[in-house]
Amino acid sequence: MDKQRGMKFALPLAAVVAVSSMMLLNSNYTAVPMNHRIMITVGATVVTYILSFIMFGLKDKEE
Repeated sequence: MDKQRGMKFALPLAAVVAVSSMMLLNSNYTAVPMNHRIMITVGATVVTYILSFIMFGLKDKEE
């Protein structure tokens, strides 16, 4: 597991997901309460960070 490579890709990707999900939820789903929108965004950001850290942090197979 290459932690530096995982962090290099996971942080910017999580930031993009956080910003874009808040923009989408604020513009299209105004009926949803703000605290629920924040919790949805936090959940999406955490899941994205964990998955991208694992997937980008895996070492390439050398044959």
